[in-house]
Amino acid sequence: MFPNIDHMGDKKLSFGVEPTMREVPPGQSATFNVGKVEEWTVVETEWGMKYSFPIILLSHPSYDSISKSGMNMKWQSKSESAKGLFFWMYNDINDDDQYIMKVFDVDMSKELNSKMVLHRHDSGQYLLEITG
Repeated sequence: MFPNIDHMGDKKLSFGVEPTMREVPPGQSATFNVGKVEEWTVVETEWGMKYSFPIILLSHPSYDSISKSGMNMKWQSKSESAKGLFFWMYNDINDDDQYIMKVFDVDMSKELNSKMVLHRHDSGQYLLEITG
């Protein structure tokens, strides 16, 4: 007998781990689209706190083949680029230890639906560009 599962909204019952994007090699770049802002979060990993974003990976030098529709995965990073992206959309923690999404006077969907290019310099530093 199978359990009775209430499918609320677009949440699904799933098991396992969603793939995480590999590091971009120095001197190269990766292209992706970010997922729902409501799913952006901060996670504690064995390497410390990281910012976590659902993405659709479009290109990356460490993946041999990516379909034209991309690969769904997470980008987790403690880089200044990830921090900047996260705090572009969120304020600091409130009294309930929750990050508060910012309210903008303009529609941010164009920027959020744009391709993002993550460059890694030879020095190891990252630069994130929103290409429009």
